[in-house]
Amino acid sequence: MRRGTSDRWRRLAIAMTASMGALVLSVTSYAQGVPPPPDVPVAAPPAEPPPPPAPPPPMVTYAPPAPAPAGDTDFDPDVRRWGIGYAGVSTVPTGAGSVTVPALGVRYWMNPGMGLDLALGIGWTGGSTDVGGMSTDKNSVFGVLVQGGVPLVLSAHRHVNFEVMPYLTLGYGRTSTGMSSTYNEVDFNGFRLDVGARAGFEVFFGFIGIPELALSATVGLQFEYLRNEQSANGADATDTTLSISTTVQNNPWDIFTGNISARYYF
Repeated sequence: MRRGTSDRWRRLAIAMTASMGALVLSVTSYAQGVPPPPDVPVAAPPAEPPPPPAPPPPMVTYAPPAPAPAGDTDFDPDVRRWGIGYAGVSTVPTGAGSVTVPALGVRYWMNPGMGLDLALGIGWTGGSTDVGGMSTDKNSVFGVLVQGGVPLVLSAHRHVNFEVMPYLTLGYGRTSTGMSSTYNEVDFNGFRLDVGARAGFEVFFGFIGIPELALSATVGLQFEYLRNEQSANGADATDTTLSISTTVQNNPWDIFTGNISARYYF
């Protein structure tokens, strides 16, 4: 009885062991036969958005240049009130012809709109000739000129002024011919009066760094009175001419006769 029971427990243990081994083998075979799960594709990161377009360049506007203030112009009477220089060339009658007289003058600006001009010119010629030891005096010629004017500034800019100037000119000249010892001496004299007005430009050379230097060019209209006299042996003769004309005569280069002047201001 005991032996039979032991055999029965032995057969039960063997059967359980065999069942456990078969279970283990089956699980192992199943684990080896099941394929691994497929790889899940990883989504690519979203592409970065393109950069925004560059802003348009700013619009550049050019404002018109502001007019230069009065203190920035070459013409500044508060700094340079006096001017001195060449006032042109004039002809002065002598009774037997004429003599060329260049004039030197001064200009004074009383205010930025009005000034005063005064000019004076003197001319004289004379001498002698010597032939074979005999000396003969030449006829002496003398002339003097006085000018006055009132320049008025109508428009002032950076380097130039537009001006109008009423003026007055007085000229006197004289000469003589002959010798009292052998010939009757004849005296001649002449007088000139000009009254008129000129208009033109006065250019200042500040654009080359010399604002004190100025050049004037003018044309105008004038009334002219000329008188020539001669006297010999107590007898007198007079010739008078009246005329109205522009200050530019027949030749183009006549503009340089009395119409061009240069000054240096200080």
